[in-house]
Amino acid sequence: RDKVFTTQDIPSLMEQLHEIQQSGVMDGDKLKSIAQAFRKIMSVENNPPVHEVLNSGALPYLINMLSLTDKPLVQFEAAWALTNIASTDQTAAIVDAGAIPALVQLLTSASADVREQSAWCLGNIAGDS
Repeated sequence: RDKVFTTQDIPSLMEQLHEIQQSGVMDGDKLKSIAQAFRKIMSVENNPPVHEVLNSGALPYLINMLSLTDKPLVQFEAAWALTNIASTDQTAAIVDAGAIPALVQLLTSASADVREQSAWCLGNIAGDS
């Protein structure tokens, strides 16, 4: 069974992101797992804990993951996590953090999944403004 992620996992996920940043090694599998965990945390039907994720400082990391062109699975999970944020009342946080250029860039990705997820996120942002 897939692990169920909750807000209680956020500190550990952020610690892993800091370790990856300090090591300078962009471990694709680890990054994909972390982005996927954030996506799953925010995938709950009622009151997704978007504020907790934003307050953790995860947003800049998720946006940076969009630029890892050699890691489409990471890009896909990060874009999906951002789509979850964009489907709440916190859409402006994504815009303010500068995600739009990276999302637009992903519309030309070789991965159909990445292109679709980016378009979905941009659609949520456009629908909010």
